[in-house]
Amino acid sequence: MSGFVSFVGAGPGDIGLITEKGKESLAKADVVLYDRLANPRLLRLTPDSCELIYCGKLPDRHTMRQEKINEMLVELGNAGKFAVRLKGGDPSIFGRVAEEAAALKNAGISYEIVPGITSSIAAANYAGMPVTHRELSTSFTIRTGHTCQAVSTGPHDKDEHGDTIAYYMGVKNLEHHCQELIKQGFSPETKIAVIEWATTGKQRTVEGTLTSIGEKVKSHDIKNPAMTIIGEVVGLREELQWFEKKRMFGKRILVAKASAGESELEQYFLDQGAEAYAFPALKLQKEPLSPSWIQQILSAEKVLFAAPESVSILIKSLYEEGRDIRDLPRKLFCLSEKTRKVLEHAGLQSEKIASADAEMLQVGYQHKDNNIVTHSIQLDPRFAVIDQRLLEEESWETVIFPSISAVDWFLEGCCVYSSEHLREISFAAIGTRVKNYAVKKGFAHLDEEVQEELTKWQKNRTRPAVHNI
Repeated sequence: MSGFVSFVGAGPGDIGLITEKGKESLAKADVVLYDRLANPRLLRLTPDSCELIYCGKLPDRHTMRQEKINEMLVELGNAGKFAVRLKGGDPSIFGRVAEEAAALKNAGISYEIVPGITSSIAAANYAGMPVTHRELSTSFTIRTGHTCQAVSTGPHDKDEHGDTIAYYMGVKNLEHHCQELIKQGFSPETKIAVIEWATTGKQRTVEGTLTSIGEKVKSHDIKNPAMTIIGEVVGLREELQWFEKKRMFGKRILVAKASAGESELEQYFLDQGAEAYAFPALKLQKEPLSPSWIQQILSAEKVLFAAPESVSILIKSLYEEGRDIRDLPRKLFCLSEKTRKVLEHAGLQSEKIASADAEMLQVGYQHKDNNIVTHSIQLDPRFAVIDQRLLEEESWETVIFPSISAVDWFLEGCCVYSSEHLREISFAAIGTRVKNYAVKKGFAHLDEEVQEELTKWQKNRTRPAVHNI
């Protein structure tokens, strides 16, 4: 049976900018071949059985050559796989999708191309510069920052360029492009901006003119991936910039994980403008609940749920045994707000407590304190390359510890990925017990700014909903 390849535009970086159709392709993928500029957080949308293959390209080295990528796509198609080729931005704009699609076409393998938000428009918007404006720009041109002699059309008149010009990945040749534009009639004082890592918490924007931007980019050490926007719309940035004014903009935060689920804290700090990453990637291994264990839970006077996953696993096991939540004890307890919300969603009231007492039957992950084990937590090997790369490539400033177990998992991840230097970064924590445990484990510098934001998050999260009648 012939397979299928879905070329998916991942968007410019912000994970919220991928299309619904792109998400659907990732959700059913057997294999994903992803680029360096595709946000790796999107790979969490894939099934647990999906194979993840890194095809990253840096200016000075390629993890996988283009010819090899073409061959692999054909091999996957012939093997009957549903493969996703995940590309930053839009696949058809300087993404070499034509070459890869042609290889599939020649091999008789079906494919689709799912558009994505292209980086030039997104970068300009996140920097406060709409690419068109009724009074300033009625046309928009995109160009590659790399010179390709085979398709070069020679000199252009100024009017052929458009009112706003975007150069993709043009840092290396920036001064050359500026000089050429001046030769073609542009004023040396034409406004220009270069935006690095657009739409992420790492975004940096440098403004200047065609004659001054080269030195400014060098002095600020701006590197690719970067988008260059040229034209009068750059002048709108002073009034319209919004993303770089977010409270946590520019902060680089690791959120320590202790479960396999998505991290609410990661998403919260991303929404506040930070570059946040939940680490380490963990996977859940369910443990079968025997009928005797289920009966033990149902017979208990008090049950404490130590993890949100345990709630879902137990409820499913009850249904399989011909029972339901009405058979559970009346007195239910939990250790976290996340677990309390899962219980509430299932129609179960519970009391959140700081620690268990001896009378409680503890249900949770594999741990010495839990009487009934519903699952175990392990490092997810599928994300090993991603975790390793992000620890090496980023300059993380602060780690957030939501729980004591999150401290332990963070330290284990640092050990496995040879990132012991992360023990020296600042930290913030939820609760005094967790803070004291982190200090005991060697974390000495509290990030007061992140701690204050964490307190705001906690208050908003636990605030009761107001219902209008």
